[in-house]
Amino acid sequence: MARRKSSIADDLVLLPWWVSAGLAGAAYLILPSILPPAIVNGGTLGIIAMGLLALAVISALRSWSTRQMLEKQTGIDSIRELPWKRFEDLLGEAYRRQGYAVEETLGGGADGGVDLALRRRGETTLVQGKRWKGKPVPVQIVREMYGILADRRAAAVTIVATTTFTSDAIAFAKGKPIELVDGQALLGLLRGVQTSGRIAESASLSAEKSVAPDCPRCGAGMTRRVARHGANAGSEFWGCSNYSRGCRGTRQL
Repeated sequence: MARRKSSIADDLVLLPWWVSAGLAGAAYLILPSILPPAIVNGGTLGIIAMGLLALAVISALRSWSTRQMLEKQTGIDSIRELPWKRFEDLLGEAYRRQGYAVEETLGGGADGGVDLALRRRGETTLVQGKRWKGKPVPVQIVREMYGILADRRAAAVTIVATTTFTSDAIAFAKGKPIELVDGQALLGLLRGVQTSGRIAESASLSAEKSVAPDCPRCGAGMTRRVARHGANAGSEFWGCSNYSRGCRGTRQL
C-alpha cells in the first residue's frame, strides 16, 4: 500500500519534543519583528505558537508511550499483535537504544518500502519491518530492498520480520550488505535493549536454527549478521545485540 505524503505537522511529531517547543519560542520572539502588526495583534502569532507547543506535547507523549510499549513486550506473539505503525515505532526505539540516530516515516499504509533510516558514524542503514503472523518473507521483498539500497546509496539494508525468511531470500542476501532479522533474532534484539526483562523465547518459532543464543561475553541476546569484510565476507554469524555498547561477542551459526 502506498504511503501518503507526510505534512510538516507529521514531521514535527516524529522529531524530539524540544524541536517544536524551540520553534514555538522562536516564533514568539522573532515573528513580531517580521510579520505585519495586524497579524501580530490579531492573535495569529499566538495561534502559531500554541500549535507548535501542542505538537511538542504530542511528540513527548508519543516518545514516552513508545518506550513503555517496548518494556511491556513479552514475546513474539505480543509483537505480532501491535498495529503496523506501532511495530515500526518499536523498531525505531530499539535501534535508538543501540545508539543510532533514527529517522522515522509516517505513512498511510502497512507497507511501502523504507520504514526507518538508521544513521551512525556517517553511514545509513535502511530498515523495513514485516509484522507478519504466518508466512515467511519471500525473496521478492529482499530484492526490492536491495534495489532501494542502490537508489538511496545507503551502506546497508536490514529487513526485520516477526516470522522467518525463505531459503531463496537467505541465499539472495548472502554476500550483500543485507541483514535479515527473523522473529527469534528480533526477540534477541529487543531483549538486549529492554530493561524490564519481560521478553521470553517464543514457542511458535522454535526451529533450532532460528533460536538466537545468548552472548558468550555479556549474556545479552544475539542477532543474525553478515560479515562484510575479511576472509569470511558474506558468511552469516551471531553477533551480540550490545555491539553498539562495546561488546564484540560472536557465535557461529
